[in-house]
Amino acid sequence: MPTQTVQDQPLESSLDLQRISSWALIGMFVLMLAVAMSLAQTLLVPLVSAGVLAFMLGPWVTTLRKWGLPPSVFAAAVVLGALLIIHAAIVQGSTIAVDWVGRAPELLASFSDKLQSAFGPAFSLERLQSTFARSGGGSFDAAAVLQSTMNFLTPTIGELIVFLAALFFSLSGREELRRYLVFVFDDKETRLRTLRLLNNIERDLKSYMAVVAAINLVLALIVAVTAFAVGLPNPLLWGIVAFALEFIPYVGPIAIYVALFLVGFATFGSLSQALVAPLILLVADTLEANVVSPSVIGRRLTLNPGLVFLGLVFWTWLWGPVGAILATPLLIAGTVTISHVFPQHEINLPE
Repeated sequence: MPTQTVQDQPLESSLDLQRISSWALIGMFVLMLAVAMSLAQTLLVPLVSAGVLAFMLGPWVTTLRKWGLPPSVFAAAVVLGALLIIHAAIVQGSTIAVDWVGRAPELLASFSDKLQSAFGPAFSLERLQSTFARSGGGSFDAAAVLQSTMNFLTPTIGELIVFLAALFFSLSGREELRRYLVFVFDDKETRLRTLRLLNNIERDLKSYMAVVAAINLVLALIVAVTAFAVGLPNPLLWGIVAFALEFIPYVGPIAIYVALFLVGFATFGSLSQALVAPLILLVADTLEANVVSPSVIGRRLTLNPGLVFLGLVFWTWLWGPVGAILATPLLIAGTVTISHVFPQHEINLPE
């Protein structure tokens, strides 16, 4: 008996070393993949964004095709609609930006006075301005600002073109792409599993995003009505911004709270008035997160909050703001994929 134990010890050590080596290789692969995805951000971000949106709109392609509408016509309509939305956002945003830039000195002076009256001289903007002037030289370099703007816009326009082109081809060639992904495998079982995987990803993404869009639309209406009621400028714009930012978990709502408070404080100069709009939205978000979403979305599409947070941190770190928007859809797609590739039966653990 002791001899068998001695002989078993090297075998167990060898197995442990193999497990450690396997996990080390997996860790190295994940690290290298993350580095590659970061380096290829300019190409991957528009392609992945187009792919996610194509999965969400995929069931519509099938439905409209049954009604006699070719997929290429639907794809062209989606791209045209995206262009119109982008154009409207640029025009409206530029108008408001020009107005705020023109009123910047007046707004800064008013904001400084209100900060002094509310918090004391320590929060005066003149002190902050003098601090920035000492650290940055106090000069405004228009050429540097223009150069920075062009450096930002040039890759952004290129990524936008890649996104729209990839979206068009993904929607118009959806059936051919699905057929290729299914028939790339030889055995029937794998083909069926791949087909079920694609269908489930499309279904879950469509269901989740449709419900989230409807909830965000209600929250946007609440923000717009609240902004109009309390007297904030551009209430319709506040609703549009809230609708867009609510798609980003955790970060989006916090950004809206801060923006509503700052603009409210700059407009009214009173802490109580400035807190009205953020508090109303906070109550609405709390009810949505704890009552509406669990009952409407259901148990099947409910995501673990910890995984949502980790996914948000990872994709934001990797791809910035666009990664934050893509975090939840990618988490849904990954969860569905893992459930099909590694099916597990539910196990009741002892208490």
